[in-house]
Amino acid sequence: MKYADLIRISEALKLCPPEFSVSEQRREFLLRFDKLFGEQCSEFSSELGRFYHRQVDRVLEEVAAYGGSAPRFWKLYSSGFLIKDAGKVIAFDINNGCVHLNGRASVFLKPSHISKLAALIDECYVTHSHSDHISGELCDALVRRKKLLVMPDECRFSWRVPRAVAAEKLNCPGIYTYLNWQGTAAGGLDCAMYHLTLSNKKTVWVRGDIYHAEGFMGCMDFLDANKLGVDYVFATHYSTSGPEPIPFLDEKYHCRFIPIHEWEFSHRKPGKPGPATQCFEELYRVYNNCYQQNRAQILSWGESIALD
Repeated sequence: MKYADLIRISEALKLCPPEFSVSEQRREFLLRFDKLFGEQCSEFSSELGRFYHRQVDRVLEEVAAYGGSAPRFWKLYSSGFLIKDAGKVIAFDINNGCVHLNGRASVFLKPSHISKLAALIDECYVTHSHSDHISGELCDALVRRKKLLVMPDECRFSWRVPRAVAAEKLNCPGIYTYLNWQGTAAGGLDCAMYHLTLSNKKTVWVRGDIYHAEGFMGCMDFLDANKLGVDYVFATHYSTSGPEPIPFLDEKYHCRFIPIHEWEFSHRKPGKPGPATQCFEELYRVYNNCYQQNRAQILSWGESIALD
């Protein structure tokens, strides 16, 4: 993998920035990332790590400078993203990057990134305790700065963040939380769903990771009971039982989609070639119906899109 190749693709993508519209150019460039990211040992490549650090720096600079009227979304690694809305920066599932059990990968946040993120972020929401959805270092930095940090109580205990707010007890205007189980009868953990109303009255639905029938339909029942609509869905499409989440949400809300959990190296055997969880080619297949109707877009690291 060559750093120069990664930069060329990233610079080419700037000429066709993300919008909720069909772009064959964007598709072509993201599939080129698939080829490079899919190389053997790519997650350990210093070139890929250097590229990720560049993209994080881009996000930090853009978020700090952004003063537009429309809420805006920025993509980080896997499930992590930021929204800046009316001057407030809201974070979801910011993680340290790809960390393998048998050796650290190159795609990770540097201490300087953690410090700058903690200064920028006003509110941070964590869906559950898996390490690709939370950064212990960022949590500590946010708590020290007295920023709002929300996560399930089980997550507070397992990550030892007692000063975080339990999602079960959150009382914050414009934000609804619903906690249920992620897993099967054999085991699992608590996972929070967040429903957020932005300043432009658009609504956002976020829930991390894999769905099963009871958990997913519990979320839907909660939305119905509270008469909540959904304009934007930031989620993964994987499920182990029950309805396929993306077609179900599409039919129910006719909403817009931005996939999260893309190119999750932690779910690929370390050092092996081939696609990781939700490579871009896979996402185009899954979201194609919504994409062709200008209601879905796939973002690479560091890219942003207006939520208007």
